[in-house]
Amino acid sequence: MSKEDGVKYRRGASFLLATLGRRAERAWNEFLAEQGVTTAQFTALAALAEGERTQSHVAAVTAVDPRNMAATVKTLIEARWVQARPNPDDARSRLLSLTPEGREWWDELQPVLRRERGHFFQALGTDELTVLETLLGKLEASHSSESVVGSDRDT
Repeated sequence: MSKEDGVKYRRGASFLLATLGRRAERAWNEFLAEQGVTTAQFTALAALAEGERTQSHVAAVTAVDPRNMAATVKTLIEARWVQARPNPDDARSRLLSLTPEGREWWDELQPVLRRERGHFFQALGTDELTVLETLLGKLEASHSSESVVGSDRDT
């Protein structure tokens, strides 16, 4: 896209976010396919990498419909990356956590994630990326009924 094309809407935030969003989603899906996981599985693993959570909490923090999270969790349990135990505070729910195998997979993936992230955002300096993440987080929070505070810069 160049300034000479004379189409102002192409320089607008909405167009740029939509276009870049599609490009990011394609790159992200290709990367996750190479890792053998879906986006839903990855986001669940990312949430559990931070600690034990209920399945409903994982669904909430990953913005996945709770009805769909059950299948995701089942797949991760079958892969032996996630384990479930009864929740002592609520007999209707289970507490989920990474297994040692899941933790090992997650930890080994971190350098690869950093490399891929660096490649995608190579046009931005560290400070610019921090500002972008802050602004995008603010926008996301304003459009989300359940926003999560904070960000993990490696995920």
